[in-house]
Amino acid sequence: MNESTATHKANEKDLGDAIGSALKANLPEAEWQWLSEQVARIAADPQQRVVAQVFTSLPRQLKGARKDGWISLTEPYTGPNGLPLIVERWPTVKLARVWVLMAIPKQEQTTYVQLIERLFTYGEMEELAALYAALPVYHYPEAWASRCKEGIRSNIGPVRQAVTLQNAYPGRFLDEGGWNQLVLKAFFTEEPIGAIVGLRERNNTRLAGALVDYAYERHAAGRRIDPMLWLLIAPFLDERAYHLMTQMLKESGTLSERQAISYAFKNSGFGPAKQYVENDAALRKLSDAMETQWEYGRKDEQGTTSYNNR
Repeated sequence: MNESTATHKANEKDLGDAIGSALKANLPEAEWQWLSEQVARIAADPQQRVVAQVFTSLPRQLKGARKDGWISLTEPYTGPNGLPLIVERWPTVKLARVWVLMAIPKQEQTTYVQLIERLFTYGEMEELAALYAALPVYHYPEAWASRCKEGIRSNIGPVRQAVTLQNAYPGRFLDEGGWNQLVLKAFFTEEPIGAIVGLRERNNTRLAGALVDYAYERHAAGRRIDPMLWLLIAPFLDERAYHLMTQMLKESGTLSERQAISYAFKNSGFGPAKQYVENDAALRKLSDAMETQWEYGRKDEQGTTSYNNR
């Protein structure tokens, strides 16, 4: 076993232990005992029938969960693929479902993927949300890219959000087209863009162009534009985007809008935009005060990874 494999196994065990401890604290003893026995049973013998039965029966079996039983893990433990599982205010049953899915051992790829795909095929809304939230901890990560894209296209809010928000899988394993679709869909459905993991690393020219098109459409319709859009455009700012952004500044938009545009101008490589801010003392002040709300997982000066919005 090489060092990388050993580290991943240790991280996976830490994640499983952390989830188990959190669930135990939120469940009556009898229900915790039942759940832990089922997880051990699946880990030893992952039969399709048993996995499906346990997975679908969890709401009935875990009726004693605390009513305020939202669970957060204090840090994003990593799973078998080195991806963090970000758990912030999850319902107890959702976390229990992910724990059950984690218990399925790595088998031959076709068998493993078919077992979980069958759960996707027959899952109702809350089951699907858990299945998509678990993308970072499945074995054979490349095998789930098409399934991930299907989740992005979902018209069911909680299902789409489980893929899009606080989920490290898309940023690592989607191709550029799939990634751009995820970000654009998040803007269209007015999701909190800062909760998309990987915005900085996956930002690209095609996405910026599509976002400018989207911004022109929103502006023409008199509709609000999420200020995060300007931060994504900033590295690729061009004459077309500059024209719309200066127009919005002249129309005296909201403070957050003016802050974001000023920050984008200052931090772009587009000369006229940088000069525009330099020539306006009020905008210079706004551009200095603007705090970017980039993605989860940025490292601070000490190299510590933070998963709070910035």
